[in-house]
Amino acid sequence: MKKRKAAEDPPPQPDSEGTAPAELAEGEDPERPVRIYTDGVYDLLHLGHMRQLEQAKKMFKHVYLMAGVASDEETHRLKGQTVQSLEERAETLRHIKWVDEVIAPCPWIITPEFVEKHRIDYVAHDAEPYSAIQKCKDKKKDDRKRRKINSPAEAESGDIYGWLKNSNKFRATVRTQGVSTTDIIVRILQNYEDYVDRSLSRGVKPREMNIGYTKANAIKMKKNMQRWGEKVSDELTKVTLTDRPLGVHFDESVEKLRNSIHQTYDTWRGRSHRLLRGFARKFEPMKSLIGIHVNHHQSSDDDAAISDGSGLSDSPAPHGKEISGGQAGEESDAAEA
Repeated sequence: MKKRKAAEDPPPQPDSEGTAPAELAEGEDPERPVRIYTDGVYDLLHLGHMRQLEQAKKMFKHVYLMAGVASDEETHRLKGQTVQSLEERAETLRHIKWVDEVIAPCPWIITPEFVEKHRIDYVAHDAEPYSAIQKCKDKKKDDRKRRKINSPAEAESGDIYGWLKNSNKFRATVRTQGVSTTDIIVRILQNYEDYVDRSLSRGVKPREMNIGYTKANAIKMKKNMQRWGEKVSDELTKVTLTDRPLGVHFDESVEKLRNSIHQTYDTWRGRSHRLLRGFARKFEPMKSLIGIHVNHHQSSDDDAAISDGSGLSDSPAPHGKEISGGQAGEESDAAEA
């Protein structure tokens, strides 16, 4: 698609009646769509990004939309860590129906040379003024002082889009409130333990999430206790809301609930002992402080329940030797003596 140039394109030819055809309004000619450019980080592409791209695409009847994606290096230095790489962010944008072309990486600050190179008619962005300090949050103040001011308009207004606005090359879009990449990350952090437990149950190793086995075990145990509490609450609700007359069946329900509580408590106690044994193996001097006492004749049923519930193996004992429950108890007693 070529941009019409006055010096090269012939003037409109009159029709058979000698009347020159009317000039089409901007964006009405499908052979000459309006070239609009918008840029951003586009990390974890979300609804706010989609709406912004849609607004830019629908500013005129015929639009050729170019989306610029900031580089990893500049984004990490000037804005913060991203979840996705440049390649992932750019490839995601290529699958958005509103976008006709992806420019990756794009310059952090738009210059007149960049506008001329890509034959940009308008730049689409929200109307909020962006100063060099706001958009370039350099960690060192000297970097801000050394940064070159791109235009007189920016120097006067402190808005890096000032020269585009003064040149009538700026089109404002409306931000979607309450939706951003930061909001998504905050939601994950607010439910951090839930997502760790979810990942562990799907076979993800603790080291892949950059956490230790001790922390993983603690989160797993906490979530198991929460699920147990919810189960007990549900059972109590079922017992109290039964429409059957109280009697033998009621006693059976209570007995079943009591056995379930005892079984869960025994399993939890076994997991606690196992976790403490693993901790003591790594830190020998802590044995006397922890005071681990393990039953020498722990049943195999408890071991099976513990193994089935944790989903995580203990770290190996020093010198490649596994310390049994009886040995751990003897060593703890010796340390206390």
